[in-house]
Amino acid sequence: MIVEEQISARQQRARKAIQKILTEPAGQAYGDYVVQSTSGRKYRVAMRGPSVFENFCSCADFAANTLGTCKHIEALLLRLHRRFGRSFNSLQFQRTRASLSLHYGDTVNVLLRLPSEPSADLRKIVSEYFDSNAFLRKDNLRRFEQVLEKLRTVDETAVVYSDVLDFIDHENELTSGLEDERGYLAQLKKGKRPLEGLLKVPLFPYQIRGALFAACRGRVILADDMGLGKTIQAIAGAELLRRRRGIERVLVVAPASVKYQWKTEIEKFCNLPAQVIDGLMPYRKKLYASPTFFNLTSYELVLKDIEDMHNMRPDLIILDEAQRIRNWTTATARIIKQLKSRYAFVLTGTPLENKLEELFSVVEFVDGRRLGPAFRFLKEHRMESEEGKLLGYRGLEQIHKQLEPILLRRTRKEVLPELPSRTDQIFRVRMTPEQAGPYWEQSDILARLMHKWKRQGWLSEIDLRRITCCIQNMRMLCDSTFLFDKATNFSPKLEEFREIVHELAVEEKRKVVVFSEYERMTHLAGQELTKLKIGWVSLHGNVPARKRGELIARFGKDPDCKVFLSTDAGGVGLNLQTASAVVNFEPPWNPARLEQR
Repeated sequence: MIVEEQISARQQRARKAIQKILTEPAGQAYGDYVVQSTSGRKYRVAMRGPSVFENFCSCADFAANTLGTCKHIEALLLRLHRRFGRSFNSLQFQRTRASLSLHYGDTVNVLLRLPSEPSADLRKIVSEYFDSNAFLRKDNLRRFEQVLEKLRTVDETAVVYSDVLDFIDHENELTSGLEDERGYLAQLKKGKRPLEGLLKVPLFPYQIRGALFAACRGRVILADDMGLGKTIQAIAGAELLRRRRGIERVLVVAPASVKYQWKTEIEKFCNLPAQVIDGLMPYRKKLYASPTFFNLTSYELVLKDIEDMHNMRPDLIILDEAQRIRNWTTATARIIKQLKSRYAFVLTGTPLENKLEELFSVVEFVDGRRLGPAFRFLKEHRMESEEGKLLGYRGLEQIHKQLEPILLRRTRKEVLPELPSRTDQIFRVRMTPEQAGPYWEQSDILARLMHKWKRQGWLSEIDLRRITCCIQNMRMLCDSTFLFDKATNFSPKLEEFREIVHELAVEEKRKVVVFSEYERMTHLAGQELTKLKIGWVSLHGNVPARKRGELIARFGKDPDCKVFLSTDAGGVGLNLQTASAVVNFEPPWNPARLEQR
């Protein structure tokens, strides 16, 4: 029933699906067409008959929906019925040569279609390499060149469509990659380091497994817990693909606040060139036109630069913080999924947070057929009341098995024996213009004072205090303009803090200690936590000593109290061992104090 409903829905949309027919077979109903949709996109449509699975369209829906039709095919059928009238029902496509095409059913298969009067030699090839449905047997995928050579010997006019060659290439490369992965993992199991020297720094064993998983499988989701090094695994995977498959261009799409951090990490871990794509449109176009190996952009720019990204033709696309595409109805998710590349790494600590639709949307970017079409996926796994209200989900174990080949997730607990005593991460964010203006004013004052000291060799007590004030003002401006002017609140740090603390406290259900040298910054952080509905307590110098124990006890025992905000008053002598993560808004002046935290 659901299949009939979906075909009917496409027949309804077919009435407005095609804006114009660009090319068509002369005087015939069946043949090859190029159509332009109402959205302006062009598609190749091969019309071979009136039934499902007889025709082909190059649109994404046809490849993924398993229906054997789409709105463009249905639109052409409507036009052909109008054009040829009743005689259309008696028309048949005259197949004069053999052809190899893909059959997009529940699984993708290579289908051999024979001419109307096939020779005995052609029939022999069918029996030797194809099954009873004329599908190429799986054990012959790696011998496809041999099959093709025999086919061309028997029928030199035989047609092999490009998607067949892409499919065969992908399947054979995946088979080879899995063999390589097994070989590497066998070495790792014996205590060897198979990726020794791949990056400037050694990888932990679980990171080696992650890099191998990504590079050997090609299109994957790395879903490790926050702090386990998804970035370094992706960089290692990209370097391994460069060495094994010769990739030349990588497009990294990350939140705007993170792309400069990516550049820092790349420079730290490898010697491959990286450029951040930023600035005004003319400048960005120049960067796209002359790509380096790593090209770092943001989700916000994808909406504006999609055409330039297409033209750059990246070999590998890395989506960082891919929860940005979990909502498949957003413009960002729709545009991101238009990006094409042979390889894709999706990085997210939380592929699924609330709804299965979120997981489907993330998986769709990596493999549009992995979970089947959306209509069938939701029908099989959603439990609804008679009124259509969501009650829950079923068949989660089936989804888990479907995702095993493309999704790798390790929790901190699972890899704890391989981890060092502490993992440090530095998140770099850019100041807003509202921060940068007064920041550079303070910097100019500081520069003049330092020049004065250099010129005369000494400074007055007032000038020394002015130096301290300048440095403190600059430091506060890096946190938020509110700390400087008490009126505005421009703070990319707080925006990044929201992302970090949500992943740690909400998604991973960990307890977090947050330090700042400024009580006002902990106050702003508390406001953000309240908006996120995350429980918190705050310790600072004005909290009486008798109440500190109550705060610590609540943080330790209350499961809803996830965050402990503290100035330096909490940095020494307090037992906060229930926490497993520490966030520093700014490093303290004294490095020893950082270690105490």
